[in-house]
Formats: sequence, structure tokens, C-alpha cells
Amino acid sequence: MISAIVVRPAELTDTDDVRAIGLAAWPPTYTPLTGPEYVEWGLATWWSVEATARGIATGNVLVAEVDGRIAGMAGLGEKDGVPVLWKLYVLPETQGAGVGSALMAAVFDRVRGQGADRVRLEYLDGNDRAAAFYRAQGFREIGRTTDPDHPGLPDDVWMERAL
Repeated sequence: MISAIVVRPAELTDTDDVRAIGLAAWPPTYTPLTGPEYVEWGLATWWSVEATARGIATGNVLVAEVDGRIAGMAGLGEKDGVPVLWKLYVLPETQGAGVGSALMAAVFDRVRGQGADRVRLEYLDGNDRAAAFYRAQGFREIGRTTDPDHPGLPDDVWMERAL
């Protein structure tokens, strides 16, 4: 049973733990949708030590701790002047226990505190678990795009939620 979930800004000393979340969550999530080559590319591109530390250094990464252990992370940014939740991942063994919801609440608070009135995100079509979670969090689909650098991948589904 999970006790209290504490969400806080990530620190550079959290780099290995944040990266471990991506390394644990990405393969089972994306291999069935994209194949192993894309997963290897994504892990090397977005979850390398350097990329993870760079994201944390921006101050836009939140972590969720359960019993003193980092169990989830959220990475924020922006696109076209709108806040975007680029990453929200939870260790597989703690999924479904409220970690993602706690992170999402902290994301909403942070974005609202920065004066934004909405937040966007994207996920790969076919990631039904993510789609259901985001809909339950109040997001609605606003469009789809294809990745010109990776033809043949499922569409990116863009969602938005008013705050």
C-alpha cells in the first residue's frame, strides 16, 4: 500500500532516479506501438543522462516520491506560447496508485501559478491507457499530427485542458 505521495521540483541529484523512470516505463509503453528501434532512439535522445539533467536544470521537472523513493516524474515546457506537459511517467510497479494524479495536480498548480489558463500534451495514438488517464484528468483532443522524422509511427494526439 502506498503512503503519502510528495511532489516536488526535481534537483540535479535526482537525475539518475528520473532517468530510471523513463528506462522502466518507455519500453513496455512504446515497443508495442512503435517497435524496438524507435524505443532505443527515444531512450538515447530523451532519457540520456545529459538530456535528463538538462531538463531538470530548466526547473520544469517535477518528481513524485513515495516512501522517500522517486516513483514518477513530469516534464513541462511550452510550444507556441502554451504550456505543454511533454513527459508524465510513473514506475510500472506504482501505476494506478495515484502517483500520476498527484503529479498532474502539481502540474496544474504550477502552470496556473505562471499565469496560464490552459495546458496541452501529446501522446501516441494507440496508447489507450494514457488516453484514458488524460481524459479522466479533463483533457480533450484538439488535433493530431504526424512525425515527419519517423514515418509510419502512430499519430501524435494533442489534448488540452482549460485551467
